[in-house]
Amino acid sequence: MSPARRAALVVGAVLTAVITAAVPAAAANPITISTGLFNNSAALAWSSAPATTMGDRTVTRTTTGLPGLVVSGPTGSVFHQTLGAGVSRYMFIGTHNHVLILETPSGGGTRSVSLVDFTTTPPTERPILSVLASSAAVSPPGVQFSVGTGDAFFVFAPTGTTVAGLGIYRSDNGTILCPGPPPLTPTGQLFGEATATQLRIKMGGTVLAACARPPGTSG
Repeated sequence: MSPARRAALVVGAVLTAVITAAVPAAAANPITISTGLFNNSAALAWSSAPATTMGDRTVTRTTTGLPGLVVSGPTGSVFHQTLGAGVSRYMFIGTHNHVLILETPSGGGTRSVSLVDFTTTPPTERPILSVLASSAAVSPPGVQFSVGTGDAFFVFAPTGTTVAGLGIYRSDNGTILCPGPPPLTPTGQLFGEATATQLRIKMGGTVLAACARPPGTSG
């Protein structure tokens, strides 16, 4: 091979490497987060129903074989197995019908919340929080979601003495958008909020955490 030919091949390889490196990573699916306080409707409780369909998504409780929940949607199905003597419940949030799962032991113990991610094929269950509750009498984790689509949600879990696991997440893939403070003893109502520039976790009139709103999410 002539020196000129060899040099041309090297230059071509370098240019190819530079072009490849310059290609940005695939952007996340667009989401809409409406400005205002997150939805805190008491009617949106964790469900124990045998089956529920909302839009193109269905949750069905299994009654034979391994106990758990089958969550089906546009990219397939995923199975959530109930642990031991625990109870699996679920919640649909927003007009996009995002699905959250709550796993609760029969008494006091570790409660976990997970999200069903339909951006993958098949869907993937994403862990959101895991918090130890002192007894069965402790209230279940609370969820609030951005008005309309519900493309962002605020979650927190009482432990019996404090509230832990605070954070605001994307509702499609479970990415954390605004981490909350360490466990605290609330002295006012906890709620999530979206402003024109920020996502906020508040306790009464006090801002506990504020994070920049992700680009392209205004609603």
